[in-house]
Amino acid sequence: MSGGFKSYVNMNEVEKTEPESQKKDVKKIANEVFGGPMEPKLLPGELVIAEGHNVLKFNSTDDFNHGVSGALFCTNFKISFVTANRSSYDLGELRQRNQLLSEHDIALTCVEAVYQVWNGKKKRLPPGSNIQGRVGILEIHCKDFRILPFSFKFTPKEAERNVVNAILHHAFPTSLDLLFAFEYNPGKNLRIGIADTPEFRAVKDWERELSRVHPSGWRVSFANTNFKMSDTLPEQFIVPSSLSDHDLNNSSPHFVDGRVPLWSWSHQNGSSLVRMVELRSDTTQTQYLEREGLDSMLRAIESTHPERTKASIIDLARLCPSPKYIQVAYYKLRDLCMPAGAEDFWAADQKWYSLLDGTKWLQCVSACLSVSSAVAERIAGSRQTVVLREYDGRDLSCVVASVVQLILDCHTRTLVGFQALVQREWVVCGHRFTDRLHHVHAKDKDNEESPVFLLFLDCVWQLLQQFPSCFEFTETYLTTLWDSARVPLFATFLFNSERDRYVACMDAKRDKNDNTSPTLMPVWDWSLQFSDQDRLLFNNPLYGGKLAEYFPEHPSNGPTVVPPNPTNTLGSFKSRNKWKSKKKKQAGASAQVSFATPSTPSFNGPLFPINIGAGLKLWTQCYMRWIPWAHTVGGGPPSEYFHQCLLVDELHILNMKIHSLEMSKPDEHNTSRESGMFFTFESPRGFDANDSLTSAFPYSPIGSMDRKSIVGTPLFSFLRRMSVSSYNGAAANGDD
Repeated sequence: MSGGFKSYVNMNEVEKTEPESQKKDVKKIANEVFGGPMEPKLLPGELVIAEGHNVLKFNSTDDFNHGVSGALFCTNFKISFVTANRSSYDLGELRQRNQLLSEHDIALTCVEAVYQVWNGKKKRLPPGSNIQGRVGILEIHCKDFRILPFSFKFTPKEAERNVVNAILHHAFPTSLDLLFAFEYNPGKNLRIGIADTPEFRAVKDWERELSRVHPSGWRVSFANTNFKMSDTLPEQFIVPSSLSDHDLNNSSPHFVDGRVPLWSWSHQNGSSLVRMVELRSDTTQTQYLEREGLDSMLRAIESTHPERTKASIIDLARLCPSPKYIQVAYYKLRDLCMPAGAEDFWAADQKWYSLLDGTKWLQCVSACLSVSSAVAERIAGSRQTVVLREYDGRDLSCVVASVVQLILDCHTRTLVGFQALVQREWVVCGHRFTDRLHHVHAKDKDNEESPVFLLFLDCVWQLLQQFPSCFEFTETYLTTLWDSARVPLFATFLFNSERDRYVACMDAKRDKNDNTSPTLMPVWDWSLQFSDQDRLLFNNPLYGGKLAEYFPEHPSNGPTVVPPNPTNTLGSFKSRNKWKSKKKKQAGASAQVSFATPSTPSFNGPLFPINIGAGLKLWTQCYMRWIPWAHTVGGGPPSEYFHQCLLVDELHILNMKIHSLEMSKPDEHNTSRESGMFFTFESPRGFDANDSLTSAFPYSPIGSMDRKSIVGTPLFSFLRRMSVSSYNGAAANGDD
């Protein structure tokens, strides 16, 4: 560094220095070091709204003792902190580097709350409010569990006020059209690389899905063209062939939001999975509606089964947690995994088992996996068509329908197949992302926030842990997908329905007065966010489809038979709303759905997970990645991933050499290096995994070497096993 710049500032030392040294011009220093002004990287259509210089960014885990000096900007897309310091970029190639958001950036829609810290007291600042005096320290709490404190001690008062007020106004938009997605203007040369992921906005996508699954007795319906039948259904969807579009239009008024039953998936044995809403209650013709509305739909659904067997109706309201319950559990989990500082963390560590038990988050995961396993068994084992019934069919039916397909359909476990699953069951079928992710902060509207989509991703993560060779993608992909759901650039997770998306585009088109619709980007084009190298982090080295190239005779590549007649009694969610000791769980096993993990699971066979006890773990990469005291250096899943990548890459090299020899053309230059692994055998990125890689990789690759050791603590014991069973007994016995 030149110019005597000191990037890390000790607050106690600064107050003893001369006033002039307290007000160093950071912009001038940045010009000297980098040959240009210290400014944020802006996307097309992104504008700087306010900026403040000489701002200190603290590490919330360091009790505000040291800060990095720089400039804080608020744009119409993000909060960006720009610093001349580059120490945080050590081993930067090990960190997942987002091309839209740098290490010190926060997407506006990722802001959960803004606090003022003054004289040790914390006060929450209301969204849309205006501050007049000094703030002192501004603490931003993010929806990804980060806490980012900024000090304006050396910032001019007017600049401080402008930045803080801009954040309070723009981080909490009151309508969707204020989000950056409607301002983004990439130009005409933008390449949208989503050709492999169908969006199910064209009939060909639905027909291709029917062709893939080969169900009999089902067809694509156009009854909802221009959303004339239902505001929350897609324009095309799949229904029984025996029903005409006229029949659907006549029946739709009998169902909530006009949502007639719609097809999700069919098994090769002829059984199908169907989603259905409740009948409307605001009518005097209840008996007629039940007979003519519901019964006619069920008869048509049952007619698609080869044996015309009666469909099994699953009431999700009784079996699964409500969105409100999920939200309360999420708040408790967030409080546990988002300590304000070291003191709070170590205090929570003393009661880690009971505090995690008290969140009830893993109970919600268990309930969804339990119901999904029972539904999958009825479809694959009992050969029954299953109808998932939910009041409006837009929350837990999305979860269960998706998890059932992951259990039974190996295509949904590939990267493209999983993205198509999310697009079909969640996006176009009307999950309320606007409300559930709380993108809009309307004062006159009830807060309907609930992380139902995160609950689904957690269920997928549980399956990935139990069947690591059956998924093409990694947990990093799932965490990245959850992070991307709160980036206000991607339209995939912005709207409550396809109609809302269409109306928003039309309104934006009229506002522009230039007859052009906004460029709403899909999240599935990962090249917008990550380089080719970083996207390799999504590739699972253990995926059976990949390993089959090297071990074609491996037993895991054979078929897996569905367990014969497993216990599948569905108890109500209320009967399972308390964790029990091991003995109680074993005694009451008949009230639960539980399957043993197959000894040799096939990557293309059905997967029946263990959904209680030792089978469930805490998704630490997603929930605890920003807590340095909980990180282990050179250990955890990232260390395993590192060695798995090296092994698979070496197998790839050997396979290419064998192929070259078999072709009688031994030429080392023709051995392909495209194994698809982030770490490679010949050049593992020039570092020692035992010293550099942490359990928070790829989000915090470097460990905090001066932190207090967690070895021997309750948290350490939990993280080592990461299972529910390890703390169920402790909680039941009162052991904190």
